[in-house]
Amino acid sequence: MPSFDRSDVPQADLEFVVIADTHHLVDPGMYSTKGDSVTPEIVREWSDRGDWALALTKATETELVFHVGDLAQEYPGSRFFDTGRRAAVAQFEESGLEVNFAAGNMDIGDKPDPTVPAGWVEPGFLKRWDEDFGKSFFSRTEGDTHFVVLNSQIMNTTLPEAIEQREWVEADLAAHASYRIFLFMHLPPYLVDEDEPGLGSYDVLGNPDRTWLLDLCRRYEVEALFSGHTHFQVFNRTGGTRLYTLPSTTTTRPGFYEAFNVCPPDRGWIDTTKLGFFLVRVTDDATSVHLIRTSGETHANHPAGSRILTGTTVDVPHSPAATYLRLPITNQSDGAISYPNHVRHRIRDDYPLLSCVEAGIRHVRFPIHDLDVALQAGQLAVLRSEGVQLTATVLCPRPGHIAAAARKASEADFIEVQLTNRFLPEGEDLEALAELREAGVGVAMAPLALEDTGKVHLRSRTGFRPRELPDLDDMVSEHGVHLDRAVCMVDDSESVWNDIRAFDTPLRSVGGLDFLVPLGADDGANAQAAAEALFAAATMPGCRLYLDPLQDLDRVTKVVNGLLDRLSNPRPAFHVTRVLNTVLFGEGRRPGTYTPVGSGGLPGAADVRVIKDRRAEFWLVPDQERRRAAETLRQEIDEHQTLRLIDPIAGMSWQMPRGPVADLVASPESGPMPVVQIPSL
Repeated sequence: MPSFDRSDVPQADLEFVVIADTHHLVDPGMYSTKGDSVTPEIVREWSDRGDWALALTKATETELVFHVGDLAQEYPGSRFFDTGRRAAVAQFEESGLEVNFAAGNMDIGDKPDPTVPAGWVEPGFLKRWDEDFGKSFFSRTEGDTHFVVLNSQIMNTTLPEAIEQREWVEADLAAHASYRIFLFMHLPPYLVDEDEPGLGSYDVLGNPDRTWLLDLCRRYEVEALFSGHTHFQVFNRTGGTRLYTLPSTTTTRPGFYEAFNVCPPDRGWIDTTKLGFFLVRVTDDATSVHLIRTSGETHANHPAGSRILTGTTVDVPHSPAATYLRLPITNQSDGAISYPNHVRHRIRDDYPLLSCVEAGIRHVRFPIHDLDVALQAGQLAVLRSEGVQLTATVLCPRPGHIAAAARKASEADFIEVQLTNRFLPEGEDLEALAELREAGVGVAMAPLALEDTGKVHLRSRTGFRPRELPDLDDMVSEHGVHLDRAVCMVDDSESVWNDIRAFDTPLRSVGGLDFLVPLGADDGANAQAAAEALFAAATMPGCRLYLDPLQDLDRVTKVVNGLLDRLSNPRPAFHVTRVLNTVLFGEGRRPGTYTPVGSGGLPGAADVRVIKDRRAEFWLVPDQERRRAAETLRQEIDEHQTLRLIDPIAGMSWQMPRGPVADLVASPESGPMPVVQIPSL
């Protein structure tokens, strides 16, 4: 049975699951129409995927579960609707879950719109829903938290139930105004813009009820609103309310892939990496929303072990994890008029932003000109509101040129000054730095230099090398200037650990170091580099670790794989980052609280990286050192200790005695690059 490992995240006061669009399917063969893009091969595993998602939901051990609509694939009034409804209900009953259901269009009919292809919601469908699940709008309270389930399908209708719901929810929210409030419904209020059209759109709530609902969210400071329907994640904020549109657990929808600059070969029908549900964790001062990726898995193909619940940005406040936005934080398309829509909807790629939050990335850097582009500035502001610090880079061709950057002081947390024809700041530079700091923005500094690497053209590098840092520190110290951060270049070498550790030098007037870690074309090498970088960062107080880039780049002289591909799906280095970021920096841990063990790891295994703090020792074991590390575990570790084995790419963990851990470490079947956590005695 699946389970979750919460060892590295803060204890929650309350947890609940939100799941959407399970679309239980009775007969895949019903999709056999010639020329139909949805084939039996595509849909065959939908129900099995739903079974596994419900098993994972059960494994969270939370008693609060909300489903925001579309239980079955068969539509109200269709030939197989009754059979499909019964099968979908049986699927939930077999899971053992008690679920709070919101009604979707596949459950009670479409919203009122003369352009939609299926029947509108009608009294008979509502009566059937009430008989099966109870009233379609209701609320419940747990402690100081209030949950409200709404029926989006009857909004903007003249049905008596619509009028009743409107009056009821206004009174219910007023009566619970002092509570923390969460809303649930099927249709999202909007995708990109509060003013986008509702008529002719299959995918959003129309007006006037959209405006009415969002006004209620602002008035009662609703903490979050969860919706489904699109099978595509979207994230917006209205006032202080976070608007989450969930993925499906079974399938994606191709029409939304206009958000990307590349088209998947399957047009988006089987992009299973995006499938999943949310585990929401509420504490006194924050709410963290965790995407539990189901990735098309079923009971037949899921990995063994416990899933590590990784921290979002609010869970790892001291994390050094950072990334470089060589591409903008979002891409937006004017969209297409795709079936069953009759308007062109703008669609935005929110996955890079959501992925940064998911991985607990606390810092991003980007060219300062992004703040002049309304779309990018808006999404960067949203990212900042989620706890991510913004560093805007500015090129400084001559002394004093950086003073203009002060106008962006309120939109960024740091300005990274890049000196383009000098390694050290000059007199006017130092004056401008002082102006920036007076404007309330932190200052980072980096030289941008051209170097001869033996290739046809010179190559540029950004950042100081270890031998150059003392000169920078001496200069700013002599002028009585404090520099918040210095940017350091990590060479594209075989040992990221050694490159970062080479910067371990006392500095008087530089507050912290930003390490730029370049990724390459090899996903395995990138995963290893990310792991070594995080291990090294754990030993360096106040550092930041910019993994470069966030997304793939293929328009340069060499292909570079990022943490995400161009469909914003995670690569192995992303998973390594989110797992080790949580394991090493969750629960109050921070850079500089670890010390390296020995000068090169374990005796006879020089490439094993070992760090420790007062609570535990961590080993990072590369493939070539598996056997020697396993022997050391057997010989030198107390046989009574229970160790923790971590697979940072799969995101799984196992608790076991010394011997079995050693056996798994020595076996390639345990996954690449295992991490062993040895608790302090």
